[in-house]
Amino acid sequence: MVILRPLSYSKGSLPLRWLRATSVVFCSLVGLSLLLSSPVLAENLVKGGDLASDQDFPSGWTVPGYAQAQLIPITDSKDITHALRVNTGSEVMRHFGYISQKINVKPDTMYKVSVTLRSQTRDVGFVQIKRYKNRKETERFNLGPSDGPQWETLTDTINSGDSEQLEILLRWNARQSYLNQTVDFANVSMVEIGPAPKPILHHEPIAIPTFHSVGLYWKPAEAAASNPCTVAYRKQGDGDWKQAMNLWLDPNDHASPANIHNGQYRGSIVYLQPATTYEIKLTLTQTNTTQTFTTTTWDENFKIAKRITIPDGNDAMQITEGGDEKSGYVLYEPASGASGVRDAANQYPVNITVKASYVILKGFTLKNAGQHGIELRDVQNIVIDNCDISGWGRVRDVDSFGENLNSAIYSRSGKLESIVIQNCNLHHPRSDSNSWNEKRVNGSKHPEGPQGISFVHGKGRYVIRYNKIHSDIDHMYNDGMGELHNMSFGGFPNRDSDIYGNYVSHCWDDGLEVEGANMNVRVWDNYIDMTYGAIGAACPSLGPVYYFRNVYGVSRKHEGNTQNDLRGHYLVKLGNENPQWTAGKMYIFHNTALQTPPFDGDTNYASSGAQSGIVFTSNKKTAFNITSRNNMIHTRHDRDWAVRDTQLTPSNDYDYDMYPGKIKAREGSQTHGIRARPTYERAPDGRLWLKPGTAGFDAGVRIPNFNDDYQGKAPDIGAVETNCITPKPKLWPSFPDEPKLPEPGPLEEK
Repeated sequence: MVILRPLSYSKGSLPLRWLRATSVVFCSLVGLSLLLSSPVLAENLVKGGDLASDQDFPSGWTVPGYAQAQLIPITDSKDITHALRVNTGSEVMRHFGYISQKINVKPDTMYKVSVTLRSQTRDVGFVQIKRYKNRKETERFNLGPSDGPQWETLTDTINSGDSEQLEILLRWNARQSYLNQTVDFANVSMVEIGPAPKPILHHEPIAIPTFHSVGLYWKPAEAAASNPCTVAYRKQGDGDWKQAMNLWLDPNDHASPANIHNGQYRGSIVYLQPATTYEIKLTLTQTNTTQTFTTTTWDENFKIAKRITIPDGNDAMQITEGGDEKSGYVLYEPASGASGVRDAANQYPVNITVKASYVILKGFTLKNAGQHGIELRDVQNIVIDNCDISGWGRVRDVDSFGENLNSAIYSRSGKLESIVIQNCNLHHPRSDSNSWNEKRVNGSKHPEGPQGISFVHGKGRYVIRYNKIHSDIDHMYNDGMGELHNMSFGGFPNRDSDIYGNYVSHCWDDGLEVEGANMNVRVWDNYIDMTYGAIGAACPSLGPVYYFRNVYGVSRKHEGNTQNDLRGHYLVKLGNENPQWTAGKMYIFHNTALQTPPFDGDTNYASSGAQSGIVFTSNKKTAFNITSRNNMIHTRHDRDWAVRDTQLTPSNDYDYDMYPGKIKAREGSQTHGIRARPTYERAPDGRLWLKPGTAGFDAGVRIPNFNDDYQGKAPDIGAVETNCITPKPKLWPSFPDEPKLPEPGPLEEK
């Protein structure tokens, strides 16, 4: 696989349809394929890569003082003569241990990395690659993890890009569950293959569809800020064109590998129908340049190549047989008469491990895995449908908190792509996250613990819909879904992904942590409840990302019952101190922060909803290119921040929102905003919508494609249109009655 993570594309790394879906394509793909398949004649650039030496340790490697490592002879393998054996030690470390070596590389050159490893139990060891430019790390990605006591060779092919050095790190897990174990590393090599294929600009527009959306990319020669790009679309064969939002022109000078997106138009069309071909017309208004093309949305009726029925049993399942793009998916489901229940009883780390692509898992009830309910390895095109997962996760003896990112559905693969998770019930992990009020032993106060879904290093193109992620106050999540590398050009869900129709609750951090590249990522119709914050949106490095028609219920800071514990927090969290990670585009449309009844026995707060709206979380943080429209930002008090842009950022545009709280933003913000509390009436389906004639009713602004179905003279402010024709998402609860709160006084100065 050719790597230029996570925003480069090669014949080996993406399906052919993705090659057509990039702003850069590589020439000479056939030549590259022949190059990678030919015998490697170059020398090993890793010093002491054979890990055989008469000295205590081969030269060239950096060995931290805590590392317990020794060189050992190997007699049980014909291909391996020596190895480096690492003991994970007896002391819990917050970070992974490592032994490393930096290697000078040529720019725009292909290198093949290979490492063989094994460990006492799975997941103890892995290999990490870091890129450096000007002596600063610019990117990292992982190979592995180890799969147990059998030898396994991990290989990857890397395009050095503009890197000056690559670093190979032999890493091991030193968390509590992995202490006093060994991992062996052998045959470490990095060889030069040859020059990287030269990228050439691809000026034709690109469409990347999902079920209900399509992401658009275009980098024409005429691209300019003075040359807006309009979007029209229609079903193939229809007569009338519909208008969508203009594409956003990325004005940034991104660092490699994201520099291929500099000066690119990007944007999405939403609310499309599955399995439907659409015509799309892009027009540059100043030069009258037009491109018309078609794309077809995903079909919800998956093609089945084979069915495999699974009898009841409590052993761990390994899925190794999958389908392909031509024949379709292999469907795994419980056998006729079987319950589908598989209880690992904490004897196995994972209920089901998926190692093959084009697989559907449907109808299983998975319980009590030691770490994860389902783990996805280096796979693509996976559907997880109608599964019930509970009781997963390790509990640390040192402080009784959960191991971070143990998840109902988990992956740590840099090759993960095209994943659908739908109709699942992910609930009540065995373990518990700490709140911001509880410091972990050998850790920090930042929440760490179980999650519903964690995809670390994945490529994106995920659809996560109609799932319920919930628990109780004694088994809280860190985030409902997300990963670790928020400040990056990757992150979760990376790109071309949809998250919608989910119910997410019981998180000591974010209900949805959607941070990273966020390139054509759409998040809508989610109900978020009983969390510290609703949506973590701190780091959109590329964009655009769209948050629309999400609803936030109960907000709670800590586990106790003091005034500070019961304090709420944000609807949308913004900002990072490094502007490289906050320069992408973000749209925030038609979201609602409810004010729910106070907690039982609480005499400090008259309600239990969000205490802030769209907010920078410190004075040092930055966030750019934000557009907010038609949001109902109902905060607890009129002294709370509805919008808090500490930098008064000129590129951020907040308007047509309704709020009782304060605004801190650039001059001219909220010119059409309304300072008032909402007056609701109960809809027949249990939602609350604005009472006709009250503040916010018919007071929103038209947003093409996002509120086309409004009723009355203009769209209403908030997530629910009065007398709307769109049914309530099936997992949404009836909205709680909002407590009677006084109207706010005059708008305070910024």
